[in-house]
Amino acid sequence: MKRLWFRIASAFFILILVLIFILGFFLAALLKNAYTDMTRNHLVENAEMVTQLIVASESYGEREQLQELIQNFEQPIQMRFTVVDTEGVVLADSENDPAEMNNHFNRPEIQDVLEQDEAFGESIRYSTTQDFNMMYVALPLVSEGETVGAVRTSLSLGVIDDAMNRLWFSLSIALGLMFLIAAIASTMLARSITRPIDSIMNVTSRLRKNDYSSRVNTEAKGEIGDLSQSINALAASLQRQMKEIEENEQQLTSIISNMVSGVMLVNQDGKVELLNSAMERFLSQHKGNLIGQPYEKVGERFALSPHIHAVFETNEKVHEEVHSYYPQERIMDAHLAPYYGQGWQQRGVIVVLHDITEIRRLEKMRSDFVANVSHELKTPVTSVRGFSETLMSGEVTDEETTKQFLKIIHDESQRLDRLIRDLLNLSKIERQKMPLNLETLNMTALVHEVSVTLQGAIEEKRTRLVLPHPSKDVYLQGDEDRLRQIILNLVGNGINYTAEGGTVTVSLKENVEKVRLIIKDDGIGIPEESLPRIFERFYRVDRARSRHSGGTGLGLAIVKHLIESHHGEIEVESREGEGTTFTVILPKKQEEK
Repeated sequence: MKRLWFRIASAFFILILVLIFILGFFLAALLKNAYTDMTRNHLVENAEMVTQLIVASESYGEREQLQELIQNFEQPIQMRFTVVDTEGVVLADSENDPAEMNNHFNRPEIQDVLEQDEAFGESIRYSTTQDFNMMYVALPLVSEGETVGAVRTSLSLGVIDDAMNRLWFSLSIALGLMFLIAAIASTMLARSITRPIDSIMNVTSRLRKNDYSSRVNTEAKGEIGDLSQSINALAASLQRQMKEIEENEQQLTSIISNMVSGVMLVNQDGKVELLNSAMERFLSQHKGNLIGQPYEKVGERFALSPHIHAVFETNEKVHEEVHSYYPQERIMDAHLAPYYGQGWQQRGVIVVLHDITEIRRLEKMRSDFVANVSHELKTPVTSVRGFSETLMSGEVTDEETTKQFLKIIHDESQRLDRLIRDLLNLSKIERQKMPLNLETLNMTALVHEVSVTLQGAIEEKRTRLVLPHPSKDVYLQGDEDRLRQIILNLVGNGINYTAEGGTVTVSLKENVEKVRLIIKDDGIGIPEESLPRIFERFYRVDRARSRHSGGTGLGLAIVKHLIESHHGEIEVESREGEGTTFTVILPKKQEEK
């Protein structure tokens, strides 16, 4: 395309050159014919003049007189004159001796006037006498109505050739100038045609390289201008469409990248083509190590390979629950489906994994919660029902036994009341329907106040309770009732699960932003495998001992929610048989919401 202007200009050059040559030859032929006609007419006129002079001078019969007359025309006219009789014998010649000249009867021009009785005869031929081409014109010599001979005039065609050479020289210069002007004009025309086309080709090349901002800048009119406008409209349309595609792609990429579900795309060759961050996390590998790998290798983790193969074979959706046990147990809800290209041709398989590990855990917790609540409610209800039925039957007549039964009924009803109240409190805390009544509290004083409440249990188990020094005040912002309940539950648990004569130590530490409440006991401790679950509702490490202690199994769950409502954290360290340490971390200031 870069040479289009050259091809167009070359075509113009050749066309103009051919036309100029045709025009040159035509003009040359035309001028030559005109010059020849003019020469012929000139020869005829001079022949007529000489004929009239010969007749007027009556010198036809006198050869010497005739020769003298004819020689008078040699220099002024620069034309050859020859006079012959009816037999073709040369009587006189303006340039040569007639006696030395051959008979001219067979000359074509002589034959025309003597034999054919033509008005004049004409011939062009090479003259051996003059040694160049000559034009001959002969007229009959008529005396008293009778043809007595012929007068022939001749002229060298060298004059015509010289004239034609001069003509060709002048014509060549003129035609050369015309060709040069035409060449410049054709080049400019070609450039004016190809310049906007070059611009259009440059724009299309840039469009092919995804540069959709390029435009054709030309002032061309007509079809080229319309084409330029169409190209610009196409480029603008492509730019809009590509921008929309890029935005949609960014949105799709952002959505896929931020999905909590894992997404993986397997192409028709069975190799991984795309996966998001969640899938990387599920597979515990970077996508750089997975892209381009066969699905059999990638699908080993969750045993996905058979399901992907099934989708390829049946072209139908698959919904399965898959498991992984390394590095930790994960349960995935797997959705596999074919995806299609144009013409509904299958292009591969899309795999979506939803992590339902927590859902299954919560379902199990709910199931355990229902079972635990049922069990916890059933025990006191059964006791109350059994003992009340026994008393109502009248079989117990002993007053001491009756009081014992009534005490059991009373204790079990109190236990049932505590369980219901704990459940209601936990429900309110979880639903955040108990707003914090914030005030600035002295944690040291609050710990000492709670210890008074627990004095009976301390004395009963002869437990040694070590408290922070009363003179060291530690202040924070919080809800007094909730903080009191936290301290009461944790210190109470320490006392309950510490053997008689054991020690429970409560300490307070602070820094600029946070306060640490530490409750440490030297009791029975908690097995390591139970530590992750001790804050679950109704979870008990030792069910028999917990029930004997009068607990509902909700204390630590309530504590955790109360701490979280204060934007705090709780940590636990324990070794079985050595004791347990609970650390409550609370901010000194609560953020207003």
